[in-house]
Amino acid sequence: MPLRPLHIPLLLAVMALSLRAQDSAYFYHGYDYGSDAMYNPVSLILNGGFDMLQVDKPRDLTRIPFARGMDNVLRNLIDPFGPIGRYGAGNFLKDQVIPLGLSKKDGQWWPNYTLHLIGGGMTYAALEEWYRFHRYEYSKSLAAGTTILYHVVNEAVENGAYRGDNVDPIADIYLFNIGGVILFSSDAVKRFFSRELNLADWSLQPSFSLRNGHLENNGQFFSIKWKLPSSERWHLFYFFGTNGVGGLSYKWEDGSALSFGVGMAAARLITLNPGTNKQTLDLVWNAGLFYDLNNSLLTSLSVSRKTDYAVNLNVYPGIIALGEFSPGAWLALNRNGTFIVGMTAAWSPAGVALGTRP
Repeated sequence: MPLRPLHIPLLLAVMALSLRAQDSAYFYHGYDYGSDAMYNPVSLILNGGFDMLQVDKPRDLTRIPFARGMDNVLRNLIDPFGPIGRYGAGNFLKDQVIPLGLSKKDGQWWPNYTLHLIGGGMTYAALEEWYRFHRYEYSKSLAAGTTILYHVVNEAVENGAYRGDNVDPIADIYLFNIGGVILFSSDAVKRFFSRELNLADWSLQPSFSLRNGHLENNGQFFSIKWKLPSSERWHLFYFFGTNGVGGLSYKWEDGSALSFGVGMAAARLITLNPGTNKQTLDLVWNAGLFYDLNNSLLTSLSVSRKTDYAVNLNVYPGIIALGEFSPGAWLALNRNGTFIVGMTAAWSPAGVALGTRP
């Protein structure tokens, strides 16, 4: 008898598991400033679910073949063993699971560990804390449901109009997303990543263009700061999402920190095998400067060789003061000379934007 595939209801049940309730917050603190103030389930879906809009995807949501992408993702999730068998179990493990290949064509496992296992697990924990902080009942179930939703939306957007075998969502969801939820259901794991590595969500400020309705300035990003053993102030720094920059961070006594890193950013998707939809990323250089308070990002500046958002400045609530109102603001400069600016507020899951880009 063939193995029965996992189904979405079972996935929901597994992701809702938690070892025990926690008394302290690790990743969401309810601050009224910085990236923490902007964090909520809707902004998470806009940042994480549509994360690939940063990489050669239309920002006009009506142009995304979402229904077709969702249908293909679900077809592969309902029967995962068929696509894996045709792709080759060895190839599946080599490309998606075992961290051995270091070239771009064999490095699909890297975002699986960083974004899906660590980032996805931390997101589940942060969502549970958000729902609990805002006094929702069944915070773990709501966090699990929101986590499933944004991951499936992300896979559908990335899949696009392609129809056929696609092992990427199988590995992402069944192995790493579920694995991340189980991993971050442990208080010991959450304590390590929160206290020792200062893992934080430093996502962008999603906004809709008043000119054409496009979703702008969205993207899910995380930061890690590990204190050097020989110093009380200096930390090794890593910022990751659709890019990865590494460097140093300096922390002052008041909890504020300045971080700088250089690395690579994803500019576009490259299809290596149209028959299996195996893809990799075209990478360009990238540098970033970040200022935060208590690991809640206040200001960031990113400069890269990307065509769009070559320069991206984000100022989060807590810096600008208009009376008692402290908005967020952002600016993006493109290599074709166009620009777009936006304004956000902590009480709104999305801001508004206006610019010269068509």
